[in-house]
Amino acid sequence: MGIFACFLYAELMGDSQEKATVTHVIVPGDTIQSTLKCMLGILSGCWILKFEWVKACLQSKECEQEEKYEIPEGPQKSRLNREQLLPKLFNGCYFYLGGTFKHHPKDNLIKLVTAGGGQILIRKPKPDSDMTQTINTVEYHAKPDSDQRFCTQYIIYDDLSNHRPERVRQGKVWMAPSSWFIDCVMSFELLPLDN
Repeated sequence: MGIFACFLYAELMGDSQEKATVTHVIVPGDTIQSTLKCMLGILSGCWILKFEWVKACLQSKECEQEEKYEIPEGPQKSRLNREQLLPKLFNGCYFYLGGTFKHHPKDNLIKLVTAGGGQILIRKPKPDSDMTQTINTVEYHAKPDSDQRFCTQYIIYDDLSNHRPERVRQGKVWMAPSSWFIDCVMSFELLPLDN
């Protein structure tokens, strides 16, 4: 496959409805930024590659193997997760976005939740509700020995705003800052939350 066919594949590969599917995200350096496009690429299991891959492809006039240029850790874990057909990062999780969001707009957070297999709650979850506490899902991407495996509903607030919801960490409902949510996306893991 020639170099131009490789880039065409990355940009135009699609399903029967001619909907474009992104397969590669190129970043300028050795680290990934927390931009919406990069985070959506991580959650979709795309190849997240250093720009050196593009230079190598142009130089050789062939599509080079991606592994050598892949951004490690979160992006790589996500790609392998997709290849193994494992659950998405937020599969089985529900998120309530409380207050205003400055650093990452609420619309972007909604896109990230959806891309990660999670669902948005319109109403704030009630920790003491029997219905909330009887949900029997286990979070696949939480650490196996963590009580967070059983948390299914998160109240997310922007840690850069003045709005601070009442602290909640009861059963299956936990409160978490938006920075934690973004860190989870970047590392492709449900990270531990401080008590």
